[in-house]
Amino acid sequence: MNRAAGPFEIIEILGEGSFGTVCVARVTGDPLRRKVALKILKGTYARNQKILNRTRDEARLLSRISHPNIVRVERLMDVGGRPVVVMEHVQGVSPDQLLMRFKEGLPGSVGIEIIRQTSLALHVAYNETAGDDGRPLRVIHRDIKPSNVILSIHGEVKVCDFGIAKGEFDGREAHTESVVMGSRPYMAPERLDGVSDSPAVDVYSAGMSLFELLTGRTMSLSINPVTHEQAMNRQLRYIRIEGMHDTAMEDLRDLLRRMCAYDRDYRPTALEAARQLEQCLYAIDSRYRVSLEEFARTTVIPIYESRPRITPEDAVQRNSEDDFLREVTGHLTVTGATGATAALAWTPYAFVGLLALVVAVLGALATYKVVNQQDATPAAYEVSDSGKVRVKVWLPSDGQAQVGGQFLPTPGHVLTYPGTTLMEIYFDNGSVLNCTFQAAEGIAVRYVVENGVGSLSVDDGLAQPCIQAAGPRKEEGGSMDGEKGG
Repeated sequence: MNRAAGPFEIIEILGEGSFGTVCVARVTGDPLRRKVALKILKGTYARNQKILNRTRDEARLLSRISHPNIVRVERLMDVGGRPVVVMEHVQGVSPDQLLMRFKEGLPGSVGIEIIRQTSLALHVAYNETAGDDGRPLRVIHRDIKPSNVILSIHGEVKVCDFGIAKGEFDGREAHTESVVMGSRPYMAPERLDGVSDSPAVDVYSAGMSLFELLTGRTMSLSINPVTHEQAMNRQLRYIRIEGMHDTAMEDLRDLLRRMCAYDRDYRPTALEAARQLEQCLYAIDSRYRVSLEEFARTTVIPIYESRPRITPEDAVQRNSEDDFLREVTGHLTVTGATGATAALAWTPYAFVGLLALVVAVLGALATYKVVNQQDATPAAYEVSDSGKVRVKVWLPSDGQAQVGGQFLPTPGHVLTYPGTTLMEIYFDNGSVLNCTFQAAEGIAVRYVVENGVGSLSVDDGLAQPCIQAAGPRKEEGGSMDGEKGG
């Protein structure tokens, strides 16, 4: 397989999101063989103008921001009408990946320092990053959560994924939408109420993220202002930091109360939050204080180095769609091809033919394996080493879910314990459904509507009705303030 892609050599597929694929690539013309990350829009969205505009806006925003706690964007390429974002490659893991190992929460000093540096990045993005006219860009991230932060193998904190960010800059392409985008558990209440976004929405999300990093739990707060604070006070009791005395612990809880306050006017600014988190950090006894550098050396590096390595060949075998194939091998290769190099344009098509043959052979082998295993007695569950099973979750386009304590902003897989499992579905209109199913290895659960009732189907079988936990919010005075810009 030819991994060379124009000026890049594809090394590894980092991951696949809802809209794009992120690859690690080596700059072929660089004598230092420097690595970068390429964010490539999926072919499915190549003609979706809204997604195209948002991707370009994200690149333009980040190319204007220079801060050690924000992933750097080097340039935006346009290949075959598809945007390709060339970014800084950060070797590290996200805090939500760390929480898979630290079930009860990260070491207190680590969680506090991650959110302290995240808050500094949010402050700089909104207040100190200037556009071409010298005015602040007023960047609001609008999707701060543990999975959108990276802790590098060197102990650096990097905020990433500004895909639904809002900013004030010339050349912005995305316009107002009537849909509120974001991740429900971390989303400030005013975003659901149609109130204009402000920097306070990021402070709220940072507070919710801090609670999760310190406890291993996702804080569940009511969209009702009367019960919001009661629910928060009840859950703040879970915070316990070794080496922090009671007075400092209560100061930390009070800071979280203000960061996650229902009324945004009560929340501190990102800079104020960062300063108070620094005070909380030094209130931890030095014997229990772990620096990010030390934590990265002892914990992040082993996790990062043991990650599953997905090569371009593996990715193609897992997803044989032509669009995906062209993303990792084709489109970039043909860019700027002239003379003898134009022959490279045929490489993807030749590979598609070869791929079809490989897929046919693999399909035959898989069929043979299934036929020969039919007489075997299956176990009740095929459980992973952790005792959990892998479940595929399909979600509606206007919903997000929480399954077994794991939050899913988009369809994907979760690891949960076998048996009766609760799945909470949060819809953009504010309604919440509670659905239950029997978790088992390899099953797929799908939200469906039958006879007007929201239900859950396992492996496309008989659907079981869900229970409505919260109704849709009332609209007052027009559409919600959603995607005003990127």
